[in-house]
Amino acid sequence: MKIHSIRREIQILRVYALLSTVATGAFLLGAVHEAKNVSFDTITLHRINVVDRAGKLAMIITDHDDFPPPVINGKPAKRMGGNDSNGIVFYNQLGNEQGALAWDGRIAKDGSFQSSSTLSYDSVKTDQLLQVNDANDNGHQNAYMIGWNEPDWTTPEYQRFISEWHAATTDAQKRAVRAKYPNERILQRFFFGYDNDKSRITLHDATGRPRINMFVANDGQAKLQFLDADGKVTYQVPQ
Repeated sequence: MKIHSIRREIQILRVYALLSTVATGAFLLGAVHEAKNVSFDTITLHRINVVDRAGKLAMIITDHDDFPPPVINGKPAKRMGGNDSNGIVFYNQLGNEQGALAWDGRIAKDGSFQSSSTLSYDSVKTDQLLQVNDANDNGHQNAYMIGWNEPDWTTPEYQRFISEWHAATTDAQKRAVRAKYPNERILQRFFFGYDNDKSRITLHDATGRPRINMFVANDGQAKLQFLDADGKVTYQVPQ
């Protein structure tokens, strides 16, 4: 009788211990889930995904190994030129990418080096309309701000264009795709920046043609040019 009673008590204790463990775990998980403010001294990770209450991406902070593809019309797409940078990617309320901050820097074994930083701003229906960039390629430095008019990437025509563009494997094929979709051109509107040789400001018209150039060379010589639609200088100061 005593042995039977002891076994029954052990079974009761086991059940109690199991229920207590489950209840404690549920309490802790609930506490973490409901926590509004949590403080950490150090967090080490590869990527942070910030989402809204509906689960849509709002921002990603990531290393260069985990940089995400762009999200266009709710679907991942191929990033032009690829991306091997660290960065922060911004998303709008539709869950589509709407700009990013990216940076990278490397020094090779032979001593050559390269670095760049880019901040780009997209709109809800286009790729980047404004970009701020700097780069240093083995001592050749440049920094600039540039603005574009972009086609509406939500249209069926743009979707066909971008699909054929990614399928093209040669420069000739890409030129043919460009010629096939003349309305899907990216039109530059202004440039403001410098490189190792000079500082430059260029203003373009609505068709992307440069119409005003301002230069300041490294030796201090300044120049102002007015151009026609064919790019010919019609007036220049100094003459």
